[in-house]
Amino acid sequence: MTRTPEESTRGKVAPMLLVQAAAYLLLVLAAVVSVAAGWADGAASGVWGQVPSLVAIAVVLASFTVCWPLRATFADRVASVVFAAASVVFAVTPLVWTVGLLERSPKFAQCDAWALGAGGLLVLLVVFAFGRQMAREERSHLIRSLSHSVTSGTAAISVGGWAFLPTLLAAVPESTEAVVALVVIVAFAIALAVASVYWLREADPDPAARHPWVGIGMLPVMLMGVTVALATLVLMRL
Repeated sequence: MTRTPEESTRGKVAPMLLVQAAAYLLLVLAAVVSVAAGWADGAASGVWGQVPSLVAIAVVLASFTVCWPLRATFADRVASVVFAAASVVFAVTPLVWTVGLLERSPKFAQCDAWALGAGGLLVLLVVFAFGRQMAREERSHLIRSLSHSVTSGTAAISVGGWAFLPTLLAAVPESTEAVVALVVIVAFAIALAVASVYWLREADPDPAARHPWVGIGMLPVMLMGVTVALATLVLMRL
């Protein structure tokens, strides 16, 4: 008896959670290597120290894009990659300061610049998502298409926040607050892992999608980038 794509996806809970855990492990190990290489404050350090974390972020993004779990078009995939790339650029370069969007001073850290840049990207995402849907000749499944487009774009923008994990880990030996922040991050990751099981069971992937359960597993990982960035931002304010 042939199984539908939905039934095949629902039977992948354990593999999905394993892939999700592997993605977290990859990001953490890459951040540890980045810290060892001397990258603790993003743009202020050398390029080579940034490479491990950036490669890990790229692997997570590629896994999500290739194993696309949503009912969206190729344009949405391309847009997600563009939004993610822009988010990472804001995270690791002083671009916001360079173009004069934020006055550079000791009061503002790189994560402030990323927050401002990510906010701008979210506005562009909403405009893009609504504009693309309104441009469709046939607007069937409008709500689903719109929500999937916004979901993929939000996850893509969020993934840039993982670039601040080396900064957070570097603060752990000297800061109790950093340890608390990591505990909070782990708690949120567990909560999203539980939520992803529900997402998997309710998934309605494209019949032609390759291993969409992998993409669903990457969604919580990408969204957790916001938590990492916010935790780093709060830590720098203490």
